[in-house]
Amino acid sequence: MKSAGKKYLVAGALCLCCTLTKGEVNAASETGNEFLDMDLSQLMNITITSVSKKEQRLADAAAAVFVISQEDIRRSGVTSIPDALAMAPGLQVAKISASKWSVSSRGFAGHTSNKLLVLIDGRSVYSPSFSGTWWDMQNTLLEDIDRIEVIRGPGGTLWGANAVNGIINIITKKSSETHGGLVRVGAGDQERYQGGVRYGAKLNGSTDGRIYLTYNDRDNNTLANGGGDANDSWQSFQGGFRLDGTPRANSEWTLQGDMYRNRADQILYPYWIATSPYLTAKDSEADMTGANILGRYRRELSGGDAITVQAYYDYNDQEEHDYYQQTFKTVDLDIQYETSFGAYNSFTIGGGYRRVDGEYENSYQVEVSDTDTGDDIYSTFVQDEIKLIDDKLWLTLGTKWEHNDFTGSELQPSGRLLWKPVANHSFWASVARAVRTPSIVERKGSILAASYPLPPPYNSITGTTYIRGNKEFDSEEVVAYETGYRWQANTKLSFDIAAFYNEYEKLYQLEPVTSSTGLDFTFVNGAEGHSYGLELAADWKPTSWLSLVLTYSYLDMELSSVNSLTGQNVSESTLAIAKSSPKHQASVRTSIDFAEKWQTNLWLRYTDEIVGRDSADVLSGEIPLDGYFLFDANLIWKATDHLEIMLVGQNLLNNSQLEYISELITPATEIERSVYLKLTYNF
Repeated sequence: MKSAGKKYLVAGALCLCCTLTKGEVNAASETGNEFLDMDLSQLMNITITSVSKKEQRLADAAAAVFVISQEDIRRSGVTSIPDALAMAPGLQVAKISASKWSVSSRGFAGHTSNKLLVLIDGRSVYSPSFSGTWWDMQNTLLEDIDRIEVIRGPGGTLWGANAVNGIINIITKKSSETHGGLVRVGAGDQERYQGGVRYGAKLNGSTDGRIYLTYNDRDNNTLANGGGDANDSWQSFQGGFRLDGTPRANSEWTLQGDMYRNRADQILYPYWIATSPYLTAKDSEADMTGANILGRYRRELSGGDAITVQAYYDYNDQEEHDYYQQTFKTVDLDIQYETSFGAYNSFTIGGGYRRVDGEYENSYQVEVSDTDTGDDIYSTFVQDEIKLIDDKLWLTLGTKWEHNDFTGSELQPSGRLLWKPVANHSFWASVARAVRTPSIVERKGSILAASYPLPPPYNSITGTTYIRGNKEFDSEEVVAYETGYRWQANTKLSFDIAAFYNEYEKLYQLEPVTSSTGLDFTFVNGAEGHSYGLELAADWKPTSWLSLVLTYSYLDMELSSVNSLTGQNVSESTLAIAKSSPKHQASVRTSIDFAEKWQTNLWLRYTDEIVGRDSADVLSGEIPLDGYFLFDANLIWKATDHLEIMLVGQNLLNNSQLEYISELITPATEIERSVYLKLTYNF
């Protein structure tokens, strides 16, 4: 009854807002709102770059793509990049604590989700330590983001290993688009303090620049067991700059960089010790510091050819006090050349080199056999877009060769077909192979999974169970089959649907091995299986003052794992991965300009039931989590041409909500309801 009551409450709120008469609402043009004033034919013509690594219209992409715009981010009221990603179909975004998220595409959810490649302006933020993304390190000023391109499905042909189930490319605005100043301040119960400052200007006739600072302070949440303080407060600080130049009409360059320092409180659980009581919880802290710098140069040549050169350096240091410390330094060089052969072939070729150096400080909880480790990655790719029928049918073929120090050479081919039989209708299909290369921990690490007393006569010795790395652990593989359809019904209504079937091989599995101190487990390529699903996005703008976006995702996963020696099932841990992602997800976002200078935005999300892994029993423990609704709402007043005031409520249906249980380090935490007030001043 409680759940049904929530449904009726939300439905009633949506109906009330949607039944406002046109006479009560001012047109979007009167409030200066370009988003609601833009018809959907313009939105479908948005230029994207992540699918083919060059500019193309969204309507012409032969892939499952969803674009989150700056206006989407502003109207949603989110305060972090991962929270904004929840707007995209096919992504599962669950908040674990104030500073931790699980973000995954088409399954394999987890705090250490490892099959989703994340980029910021073309710079990979994919961590080599566990093959995933530390979301608490990605805190660029939200107002500087131009768009987030979310591609579900493999992208290894262009982007390389680890783009298995999707790519997220966060693209910031050019400096020429951020002239003037911006000051943003906010405060609330959970979002205790937030602030941002940016200033941009034209530096000379061909160069623009900006600098920025951003800060967030988030309060503690609630422990799921007992309702105590989760001790997970988080403070994040980041600053940076960007310069853009156009020295000639046919060339442009970019130089940008960031520095950050974050601090988070946390409860370490399970925290194993060598003496009684062996299993404990410990109040602790985490500190993250880092910096990066990126340069890119692009020149258009005669005949439509173009060359792009990019290089970046990235440094990050993560210290989970009492658990582990790791430092990574990455140097990346990339070159790309675009050309045409006649009127029917658009050809792209490129190559790259990446050097990753890592340093570890071992502890009783986590060890790495080689505390100073490195990896050299060489790659080259080629892609040819072939026009089979003018303005109707295109075939894109490509492959990427990549060599790393762990698994040697990897080949990731793909083929894509786009058919546009008539205007505003697009059909596409693709088949691709992608790999996920092993992380350093999976090859060289040891993670303590249990500590316990041994029986006599060994009672003077503490028994341990470690999850140990395996130097023979190989890349995980997927062959993905996709198809989709886009229909621009008219200037007010559009649909985008995608279906997929993925075949996985050599997935990681934990197998038991004996050791001198007890029973250990090691990573092996012992699991396989398949997944299939459907994703839908519908965009409707019935009037100039009302916009609705509906997304829905269905996912079904079937994985199996066996002992490579005995042929028997050995663990439920990999199978639990198939249950950690919901079968059904749905989202409805409504944007309304209900009076001059006043806007409101409502966002209702549903996530189906999942199974979490008990962090104190990662080898076999499973905890069911019920499906849940999340409802956010905000009210925006554009007080003057320069000042905007926003009142935001998040998770309004619940005092607190358990969204996910981390399989690593921290106890189950419920995310509390949040209300905050934000002022943004532009000058």
